[in-house]
Amino acid sequence: MEREAVDRRPVWLWGAAFFVGMFGAGLMARALQFGTVASMAVMVPPMLLLIPFRRATERAQGACGSLSPATRRYNRRAMAWSFAYMVLLFVAIAGAKAGANGALLWLLAVLPALPILYLLWAMARYLVEETDEYLRMRVVTAALWATGLLLGLATLWGFLETFRLVPHVAGWAAIPVWAIGLGLGSAFVRWRER
Repeated sequence: MEREAVDRRPVWLWGAAFFVGMFGAGLMARALQFGTVASMAVMVPPMLLLIPFRRATERAQGACGSLSPATRRYNRRAMAWSFAYMVLLFVAIAGAKAGANGALLWLLAVLPALPILYLLWAMARYLVEETDEYLRMRVVTAALWATGLLLGLATLWGFLETFRLVPHVAGWAAIPVWAIGLGLGSAFVRWRER
């Protein structure tokens, strides 16, 4: 039991560093009114924290016997979509600010969604590739928690927005909320198993 706590500590530290880094960099870029290129540069270091975060996660999964080949493949696919999302989001923003219009603007608007579609495929692929039913069920349970959180928050916010009590939130905010819910759901599943 003590070994598990020691092995998971770096996961929480790297996860917290990534979370604080991303929000901190975003808030700093907005507060200091950085341009597109400067905003991109500020967001790169927190994104690089995903690399040690993934490694620490895999070490912790290996230490408790829950690191399967399917999990390794999913983790690498998740890294790919994360970095692709960041790059394509900044390409889209830069293109729109440069004055793109017509069909090019439509293409730029769709670009950041493509890695999200890849993420959905990667998750479905994981569920097909994972041969361990217990590990598969843990991921499904975490995903259900994430979906419940997203649906609950979206419903609550939607009613508050309808009555003009809160500002409008763009639909793309769903994926970060769901991802946070997935992390919280995974933590809850691990906590419940103790």
